[in-house]
Amino acid sequence: MSTESSAILKYIALGASDAVGVGTLQPTKDGWVPKLASLVNAQQTMNLGRSGSTLRDAMKEQLPKVLDQNPNIITIWLAVNDFNQQVFNPSILTNYKSDLNKMLSQLRTKLTKDTRILVGNIPDLSQVNIYASFGIPKELLSVRVKEWNDAINDIVQKNQCELVDLFAYWKELASHPEYISFDGFHPSSDGYTRLAEIFYQQYSKK
Repeated sequence: MSTESSAILKYIALGASDAVGVGTLQPTKDGWVPKLASLVNAQQTMNLGRSGSTLRDAMKEQLPKVLDQNPNIITIWLAVNDFNQQVFNPSILTNYKSDLNKMLSQLRTKLTKDTRILVGNIPDLSQVNIYASFGIPKELLSVRVKEWNDAINDIVQKNQCELVDLFAYWKELASHPEYISFDGFHPSSDGYTRLAEIFYQQYSKK
């Protein structure tokens, strides 16, 4: 376990509806961001997540609020909303890669080298039934998710950040349907607990 947790002063989360805690009855308590904040003993937590946010939205609305802060840990999970838009914009992955590189580069340049920047990738969406209900073949979904995750991994490593491999762990969903909320898409309180644990596992490696 990391010995840094007792020294954590500030934690900032960038994200979308998952960061807000959509899918639970008490988002400010049961979302994964407050649960991770508790695990790392954060004394200050700034949750900038906004429902529906894409990475480009976050570049405009969330990122500027981070650059004048001095956080010890930042989490970024901004991928699924962008991924879902490729139905309407086939070239979105190209734009996404450029934006992710810009975001991580700015954070790495503006903040201290000791700031932990943890970036989540795309979970195994073939385990989420709502995609099957739209008639999307699991094989095609898996190919697309791998393409996106390979790109995310490359950019995260390039900018000396840390990948949180949600895809590897989210295969658990097959045996834990309770991880998905009543809306069939967002995590439940149990799912958010598991997400917080996965982010914490990466954090604890240093």
